[in-house]
Amino acid sequence: MTGTMDVNEKIHEQIKKCGVTLAASLPDDWVAPLINRIAADNSIRHVSVAREAEAVAICSGAFFGGVRSVALMGATGLLTCTGELATLNLRHQIPVFLIVSQRGSIDDQRIYQEVQGRRTLPLLQTYDFPYHVVNQPDEIASIPDAYETCRLQKRPFVLFLTRRLVKGASA
Repeated sequence: MTGTMDVNEKIHEQIKKCGVTLAASLPDDWVAPLINRIAADNSIRHVSVAREAEAVAICSGAFFGGVRSVALMGATGLLTCTGELATLNLRHQIPVFLIVSQRGSIDDQRIYQEVQGRRTLPLLQTYDFPYHVVNQPDEIASIPDAYETCRLQKRPFVLFLTRRLVKGASA
């Protein structure tokens, strides 16, 4: 078992500890292994979406049905659905928990990701969306606290996974 699979296994375990039974996703290459793991879990219904805003809508509806859910996506996808998060979730106090790759960070040497690195956190701060960055395997245990914070505050909460965490320090 690789270190990456071990990390995804730990994240999956923490998501289950939160009571999540529904996941909606549109993958990027950093979160795809986690999504595949969740999709293979028969205790979590997985819904693939064509647009990230659909994941937000599905998880928002799940909240009203009493279903604990998670939306998984890349940073670009998060940027594309901030309007929905503001007008639907913030306005109506609907919690949605998002697990997002932190693309564009200093260790993500992809020029096409650099805008996300410069704009994602300032945009979340502008909307006053709470977020938490998980950078080390021992920080994965914070996921249930982050999930409950999302529900308590009744607003979107973004849990970022760093390259170092999902790809390993040497990748």
